[in-house]
Amino acid sequence: MGSEVPFESHIIHLADRVCAKIGSTKNVLSQLPNILSEISKDRNTIFEPNTVDALITLSKKEYIWLDLISRSPVKKIPEDIFNILVLRVEDVIDLSFVFSKIIDFRSKFTARHSAGVAKTAQKLAELTGFSTLECDMMLIAGYLHDLGKLAVRNEVLEKCAKLDEDEFNEIRSHTYYTYQLLDNIPQFDTIKTWASYHHEKLNGNGYPFHIEGKNLSLGARVMAVADVFTAITENRPYRKGMEDTQAMEVLNNMVTSGALDGKVIGILLENFHTINDLREDAQQKASEQYKNFLLT
Repeated sequence: MGSEVPFESHIIHLADRVCAKIGSTKNVLSQLPNILSEISKDRNTIFEPNTVDALITLSKKEYIWLDLISRSPVKKIPEDIFNILVLRVEDVIDLSFVFSKIIDFRSKFTARHSAGVAKTAQKLAELTGFSTLECDMMLIAGYLHDLGKLAVRNEVLEKCAKLDEDEFNEIRSHTYYTYQLLDNIPQFDTIKTWASYHHEKLNGNGYPFHIEGKNLSLGARVMAVADVFTAITENRPYRKGMEDTQAMEVLNNMVTSGALDGKVIGILLENFHTINDLREDAQQKASEQYKNFLLT
């Protein structure tokens, strides 16, 4: 009989086989179900069972697979573009606002979205007790929260019909790219997490990092609430925003399900009309800017 195969060798063998199964013509997240199915069939025969179990657990974290197929390093925003040693915070806000227009004006469906998220998040931060500087940082994070959508194809952003699996997974990857694009700016470490964690949930079922509540900062929780609130209350070309009572019910249900922070939602509901007016005003101005943009 030969010697026992080291456990580490089993890990390397499985990793090699998984990587070999990843194709280049389809979104990596869409490939996972078939890859896992094929690997699971050989559990106990070709692959060591514990390594397969670990793989299945890891498969739920989208960022791992996006890391795997992304160019290394991901092309990031130059470190000095937001150099706060040179720019005042007001200048950074202005520059972030310009970036938000580059992001949002790619699609008529989201032409006003970042404006609403940014103003909502800033006001929520103020009401939650953040400092003036932190509120400014929250505004910047709101303007940049969908920066990763620059990595999403226009035809996906503009598609009126239901997205197919590949397109849906492409959209879901945008927060990963928001994180990566901002990761090169040391002064943006906090803004980066507030911006890129807006689809994370307290119960760990968000994406793409699956960060649980105990590891989600209050700022990230504020941004998540601001994004959901804006998404469900804003009008879009294909549907009207929710009425106040319906929006409140949805937000409360998301607290019950463990998705959103109850304290932040409580502050939002206590100041619902004030915050909603701010959102509407910011988005009305963004609509006018978008119309002028289309005329140029």
